[in-house]
Amino acid sequence: MAKRRRFSASCSEKDNKGVDKHSSIDRVSALPDDLLVNILSLLTFKEAIATSVLSSRWRYLWTFVPKLDFDGGESLLKVSSKGYRKSLLNKERSAYVEWVDHVLALHNNSTVEEFRVFFDLDKSYKDSIGKWIRYALGRKIQRLELNLTDEFYGRRGYDKYYNFPCKLLMRMENRSAIKCLKSISTNCVNVSGEALEFFLCNCPLLENLSVTESGLLSSLRIISGSSRSLKSLEISLCHNLELVEIRDSNLVCFKYEGPRINFLLENLPHLVEMFIGGIITKHMEDVVSLISSHQPQLEILTIDFLKNQVSWEETEMFRSAVKMRNLKKLVVKIDAHKDCSLLPLTNLTRSSPCLGRFVLETNWWAPEVVERKVEKVTKSKYVHLKEMEFVGYNGRISDLEMIMHFLENSVLLEKIVVDTRNVIRPALLFKEEVEAKEKYLRTRVVKQLRNKVAPPVNLTIL
Repeated sequence: MAKRRRFSASCSEKDNKGVDKHSSIDRVSALPDDLLVNILSLLTFKEAIATSVLSSRWRYLWTFVPKLDFDGGESLLKVSSKGYRKSLLNKERSAYVEWVDHVLALHNNSTVEEFRVFFDLDKSYKDSIGKWIRYALGRKIQRLELNLTDEFYGRRGYDKYYNFPCKLLMRMENRSAIKCLKSISTNCVNVSGEALEFFLCNCPLLENLSVTESGLLSSLRIISGSSRSLKSLEISLCHNLELVEIRDSNLVCFKYEGPRINFLLENLPHLVEMFIGGIITKHMEDVVSLISSHQPQLEILTIDFLKNQVSWEETEMFRSAVKMRNLKKLVVKIDAHKDCSLLPLTNLTRSSPCLGRFVLETNWWAPEVVERKVEKVTKSKYVHLKEMEFVGYNGRISDLEMIMHFLENSVLLEKIVVDTRNVIRPALLFKEEVEAKEKYLRTRVVKQLRNKVAPPVNLTIL
């Protein structure tokens, strides 16, 4: 790009009327092109494009921005707010595809640091999507995200998802162009284990890999030498998956949400964070099995139960088999049904003697405020717990029981955060109704807890 001349005239110059000649000079536009492009990179991509109307100087500067974030969220919200009409969705789809095509036709940067697609697109747009992928992979891309979400209009099913072009990868003449890849994320894209293993073997800098809702993923093998840089692996809702094998890896974080499958996890000395969710959590023995071989080194654990109640028998099995002596943070997510007791979950915290922070997230399902006595469980001293956060607090006795358990059994507890907002908030169409309900809940919770939580414990109610 040609560099613009800097203005060098003295700022003390005045015209014949005594007005400073440079008071109206656009000094930002006088900056070198490279610096202006760096400034544009700090804006959202749509904001960067919008600067093209400022002047002829700015007209094409955005075309050199190395981050291409095609976020279609606003258009999808518009579709959902008007009743999810198929005709309107197809209109917005066409407009989105035209927008991306137009931008890529004008884009002038030979490298792309980030390429992100976020819109509801199915396989009928495969030619356009394939063209975008080829464009991104040929420009030393670092972060690739293909989010072809189907959450706004309705679930499509794997048979209508876009199939990631594995053949395109195998036929790449210049594989050095993808060696800069550090992060890959797909959602509602049928990507196969073969394609993922290709990236793992040919992208030495790959650190993050995330696959959500792929119908083609049946197995994934990450073995010694395939990707020594991989730090984070996430696999979610891939219901045709049967096997995940990870051996001799530097993996730090592993997140899995889905059905019961076979896991072969061996020699992962750096694994300190795990997330377990989906159908697998309906079987506590599977959760225990997945955790057991790595429990001594885990520091952060999240369990997202796909059920509205966990029994004492299940959690006793967990406590007897699992001792997470280095766990610092535990997050438990569960549906809250009527006034079912949450106290069995305390067996999970009792398995973590060094726990410093506990987060409980409940999702309301027909909550009932039943007047009954607060139950207690066997005393358990938490000698390291400093913070407890309860998200989705509804004021039920079962909610209060959990707060009181940690108040009475924590030696060093400093802070309790009570968040009355529902984890899964309803659509924007019901925003006012939701906010009114949350305001009422906060008032009720303040009355319930204000005389129970006293210094030195700090209580925050959201």
